[in-house]
Amino acid sequence: KYCEPEMKAIEAVYQRHKAKGLEVLAVNAGQDRKTVEAFIRKLGVSYPAVLDESAAIAKRYGVVGLPTTYFVDANGVVRGKVIGEADEAVFERHALELLK
Repeated sequence: KYCEPEMKAIEAVYQRHKAKGLEVLAVNAGQDRKTVEAFIRKLGVSYPAVLDESAAIAKRYGVVGLPTTYFVDANGVVRGKVIGEADEAVFERHALELLK
């Protein structure tokens, strides 16, 4: 539930910039498919969500708290990270930086 505002803010940024090549992928740590699918439907976000039921991806990326947002460039290099809650303006700034 604590990720709802961030996921909606990311959706707004995604809608504005997906035609320019912005991709968004949500990684859901520690929940099952049914729970995640219901949550995504409720929020109405259009970007994909993958399951990380055992939190292996989260551990690999060093996630210590949720939400955590990573900004990865087209070459797979992490270019930014936001730990905790952020607003649409923060996501917009990072997205525009990646799309340069």
